[in-house]
Amino acid sequence: GPAVSGAHNTIVCARAGKDLVSCLASGLLTIGDRFGGALDNAAKQFSEAFDAGLHPSDFVNNMR
Repeated sequence: GPAVSGAHNTIVCARAGKDLVSCLASGLLTIGDRFGGALDNAAKQFSEAFDAGLHPSDFVNNMR
């Protein structure tokens, strides 16, 4: 599907012998709107939980 470009770029970068940070950045920087906005929604949820003073383990339990 259209969302595999991040994984593909990470793999290609790793196979080219780049360092871990470069490989990870290569994949992460490819993420865009075609990924369905999952990262934006996750960031919004994390931010709301932080603002509410929710403990991380409580956040994880509530999200299950």
